[in-house]
Amino acid sequence: MQVPRGVGPHPCVGGHSPFRPRSSAKLLWVATQADDEDIPGIDRLLALTDGVVAIALTLLVLQLQVPVTGVLEKNPDSARALWHALSPDGSEMTSYLVSFLVIAQFWMVHHRVLRGMRGHSEGLAWRNFGFLLALTLMPFTSDLIGRYGTNPLAITLFGLNLVAISLSTQWIFLYAAKHNLIRDKARSTRDERTARVRVIFVLSIVTLSIFLAWTAPTLAKFVWLLFLVVPLVAGRVTRMLERSRWLPDGDGDGEKSSKVASR
Repeated sequence: MQVPRGVGPHPCVGGHSPFRPRSSAKLLWVATQADDEDIPGIDRLLALTDGVVAIALTLLVLQLQVPVTGVLEKNPDSARALWHALSPDGSEMTSYLVSFLVIAQFWMVHHRVLRGMRGHSEGLAWRNFGFLLALTLMPFTSDLIGRYGTNPLAITLFGLNLVAISLSTQWIFLYAAKHNLIRDKARSTRDERTARVRVIFVLSIVTLSIFLAWTAPTLAKFVWLLFLVVPLVAGRVTRMLERSRWLPDGDGDGEKSSKVASR
């Protein structure tokens, strides 16, 4: 039977129907080099994270309030009265500065990890939401130790919050490395080792702070200052371990063995 001119074959004949739903498994696959063009871009995930981090940093400053006391109302021009009203022990200011720097450090680590990825998957997005969940709790726990700086429970909650942020960052990196989402394998190996060393330092500082919170609360808040040197120390320790052959080099060649394995 001759098909009339202008009428093509039925779309289901010799091909796929245009109305047939396409699989959405692209969000769950393990990426390969040939899938680069089909992987959802990482830019939207970075933009979402940047926006949430910016809001969290803004909320931190709300815990700093202008003092209002009876002495200041009677002597508003008295510098001494204002100084005493600002709490010279600086609990709220200390918690604000430490929390601000901690969020900034974790954001830089998180940003560096995500910029090295070829794309993201649904699983990676959910792990990133876990990171944001832990990070957005920081203004609350920071305000707790600002108001109750010697309360052991407040210090413990703040420490657990830091642990959650650190572990969620590591969780994101391990997932991306396992699912072949990272471009540079050599950088992936070294960053993974540095991240593990950083987690060890974070857990050590938090453990020490929680111990002091229940034994010497006045000293516990000064332990948080150690977070300022964690990124620098973690990077140097990782390089020292590689040079001493305790760890193979981060160039991904895998030819060098550890000192323990060689004995």
